[in-house]
Amino acid sequence: MTRIDFYQLDPKRHNQDRVVCQLCQKAYENKQSTLLLTQSPEQSTHLDRQLWIFEDDSFVPHDLQASVEFETPILIQNEPNSGDNRQLLINLAAAIPDNFAQFERIIELVTEDNKSQAREHYHYYQQRGYPIKHIPL
Repeated sequence: MTRIDFYQLDPKRHNQDRVVCQLCQKAYENKQSTLLLTQSPEQSTHLDRQLWIFEDDSFVPHDLQASVEFETPILIQNEPNSGDNRQLLINLAAAIPDNFAQFERIIELVTEDNKSQAREHYHYYQQRGYPIKHIPL
């Protein structure tokens, strides 16, 4: 069954972009193929840039488009059904994708700006019986 983790960010201590990049780096290091689902093409492009520059000494292979020749470890998309057979979904989108249950794990970030959306997502998963973990950062 898909495991759901809600990471609650303290705005005084954490920048959302940086946390997303750190989560992607950790997923890559743990060999978890990941879909980073964004709100828009603009957010996808922004996070693509952030993954290149967030750490001077790190390298997180990622791409904005899926390839038939090579599965990039981190796929950044704003289309919910493009996750193919990925293990981890980092959901930054307003909606929960229809295919969410195909992932082994889902991470949802809770910020000051999306608390009501996060509550809706929490209740959605809870009503369907998914194990949920709340992790304050």
